[in-house]
Amino acid sequence: MGAGRPGKRFAVRQLMVLFIPVMNDLETTLAEAVRVARQFGAQRLLLFGSALENPQVARDLDLACAGVPGWKFFELAAALEETLRVPLDLVPLDPPTPFSRLIEQRSRRLL
Repeated sequence: MGAGRPGKRFAVRQLMVLFIPVMNDLETTLAEAVRVARQFGAQRLLLFGSALENPQVARDLDLACAGVPGWKFFELAAALEETLRVPLDLVPLDPPTPFSRLIEQRSRRLL
């Protein structure tokens, strides 16, 4: 075994621990996401991607949000990641784009 291998295994274990909250208690995590989004004035919050389609193997949360303008949007993303302690992607729904329209068609509305 090379000197680098134990570190790689340790890094993988850390990642697995990080993802467990999303997989084990998705509904609680989503309720907390809604709570945080409301604090920032979000009008809509959508779940899409792997956590919607196959939550048992999801490695992150893919969320889309409407109603949070400008820098507040980035502050919301940081607050969500800090509060939920899971990796996430936050996509703006404003202004509408072909990508945001696709998300709206393939998502679950949380808020």
